[in-house]
Amino acid sequence: MTTSQTDRVAAARLAWAALKLTRAGRHPVSVERLAATVGVAPAEARRLVELIGFTLHRDLVITGPAPRGAHHRLQPAEGTLGAGPDGTVDMFLLAIATGERVHAAAVCPVTGTRIRIDLNPQLIEQADPPSAVVAAVDLGFGLERADAMACAGQPFFASPSAAANWLVTHPGGRIYQVAAYLAQAHRLVAALEARPKYVL
Repeated sequence: MTTSQTDRVAAARLAWAALKLTRAGRHPVSVERLAATVGVAPAEARRLVELIGFTLHRDLVITGPAPRGAHHRLQPAEGTLGAGPDGTVDMFLLAIATGERVHAAAVCPVTGTRIRIDLNPQLIEQADPPSAVVAAVDLGFGLERADAMACAGQPFFASPSAAANWLVTHPGGRIYQVAAYLAQAHRLVAALEARPKYVL
């Protein structure tokens, strides 16, 4: 079954709203609240929930497993969500969605350098090494590829030179300094949260 461009954009908007409203899967959200947040009818929200693959139990939406790499354990002393050893870039969206501090840990696939990123929704608190970069698909911000950004798990690299081969194998991809990628994630969120000019 082929999914239309309109459905993909609507599904990306709904998935983002669900991530925020469920606090990254910590608790369910009602279909009615999700529909109102996105600006669609509850019946359309149910259809999109099924299209995305979220669980619908009675009138509650359950988003399922955490974004790739996330361990939903709050470390009470610091209030930090943690990322696993693969440290996927989904953590940028997780920080924005939950409003919480996030720790991401990764290993550069080229150099083997350990990479640690601590961020909150507003800023990068630490990037170690400071030369670390994010390799990402071109977003375009027309939301045509919003699912690619949110789901592709773009890798961290220890430096721009370490990411050079990734660029060769991903035409149209880009390399971002970590702080610049957080700004990109905010632009994507703004596009996801903008109300469509048409009724779905």
